[in-house]
Amino acid sequence: MPWWGWAAWAMALAFGCLAYPHLPADIPSYLQSNDTPRSRFWVVFDGPAVMLGIMLLWYAYRWWKRNSKLDASFWSTYRYIGGVVVVCVSLMYAADLAHVLDRATLRWEATASGLMFMLIANVLPRVRPNGWIGVRVSWTFADERVWTWTHRLCGQLGIPAGMLIILLAWLLPAGHGMLEVAMLVPVCLWLFIALVASYMYARRLRKL
Repeated sequence: MPWWGWAAWAMALAFGCLAYPHLPADIPSYLQSNDTPRSRFWVVFDGPAVMLGIMLLWYAYRWWKRNSKLDASFWSTYRYIGGVVVVCVSLMYAADLAHVLDRATLRWEATASGLMFMLIANVLPRVRPNGWIGVRVSWTFADERVWTWTHRLCGQLGIPAGMLIILLAWLLPAGHGMLEVAMLVPVCLWLFIALVASYMYARRLRKL
């Protein structure tokens, strides 16, 4: 995990602690139609706990694969992806708290998710076959050419998909479920197109 990933986590935790006294004791959940309240403690500390778990898992996989034959370029990409995830989750967490404090709209949370998608897609072509990140299906593991082609395609499609997330976040009307649509629809389209194209490419290679 790069130092800036840890810095983002520390700043998110500090922001949560500063916001804690100003939050109401029970906070309605914007993710549920019945506005089931969440406790102030849960709202403030679940985000940093999740981020810490992500970081520890990132270290655990690196330790587990410390003697693997994966080259240094993969591990630099691996560190970068981990850092991007933590930074963008920190931004989503801050946007969530700012929304509760009536200082920001939840559209910023979806914007941070779109930015994360774009930044990760930009380096996906550099990901080598591994057991943790990437498009890990049987036909990509069966042939490294398919793996490489698939992740190059995912990188190319991921940039417009991330831009679409951001665009939908600001164009769709605010309300229950709308931000989830803005985030999930582009991701599902990206995944569907990438998997179908990857499978067709693998079949074509087998017939050559």
